[in-house]
Amino acid sequence: MQPLDATLALPSSVNSTTGRLRPIPVPPWLRAGMRVASALAPGAAARVGRKLFFTPPRARVRDEERAVLARGERFSLEVGGQRVVGRVWGEGPAVLLVHGWGGHAGQMTPLVDPAVAAGFRAVAIDLPGHGESAGSISSLVHFASALRGAGALFGPVRGVAAHSFGAAGTAYAISSGLAVERAVFFAPPLGFESFWFRFRTGVGVSPRVMDRMLREAEEWLEVRFDGIAPADVAPRMTTPLLVLHDPEDREVPFEEGAELARRWPGAELRAAPGLGHLRILRDEGCVAAAVRFLGSSPGDKSPG
Repeated sequence: MQPLDATLALPSSVNSTTGRLRPIPVPPWLRAGMRVASALAPGAAARVGRKLFFTPPRARVRDEERAVLARGERFSLEVGGQRVVGRVWGEGPAVLLVHGWGGHAGQMTPLVDPAVAAGFRAVAIDLPGHGESAGSISSLVHFASALRGAGALFGPVRGVAAHSFGAAGTAYAISSGLAVERAVFFAPPLGFESFWFRFRTGVGVSPRVMDRMLREAEEWLEVRFDGIAPADVAPRMTTPLLVLHDPEDREVPFEEGAELARRWPGAELRAAPGLGHLRILRDEGCVAAAVRFLGSSPGDKSPG
């Protein structure tokens, strides 16, 4: 992993977008404390920062999401010694619905009824450390392990629709054994730099502490972050991909989704202006485009 500079080594295609990204929201007292710890006790600051970074926030389940979840058949599987929980609806080829960091299965429920109507078996899971699943920490490695487990349980998998960091986890899962015929990514990241940037600017750790934190995380997860990001695995992909992204997204820059589509052989990019980072999942047009894409055959043109 290369050392992080003041801009956290963001790709040149997205360097100019960092000013519009939202920092991770934290209490002012925590930001002030981490700044002091970064200067006086960098080792302790790195340990605290790593715990903060890999502890996903908890998002509220909306009433309409809860109603769809209640109609699904609950299932669970064991991944890495912990329980992962999800819901399934319908019959037919499986389509995995994958939420993002700090999300939950309910956020993907707008796709459930359209997918079932199209003849799919919709499978939404709460990834490790999220929703009803066990654990308080998570990571790209945890995401990918859970997705491979779901693929083994419900496969063969016709397709996957994934949001934000869930798209990064999906790309890594595909590169490490998850067999998927087609994929749709909503607001996908190109790499991890924008997440690191939002964390460092929000929490207030120094670049030196951030470097240490990430090196220790690589040892813990037994991976190198260089080589497992979507940008790294994309050129080897053969799975047809549709990318949907708002050009003004303030959490994952549109430029990252566009560059990912460029690097992923045969991928298609569709701009979804005015929908932000989460509303894109509830937009009827985007949902319809995603389901049509998942249902199309190899060689078909992108759905209108």
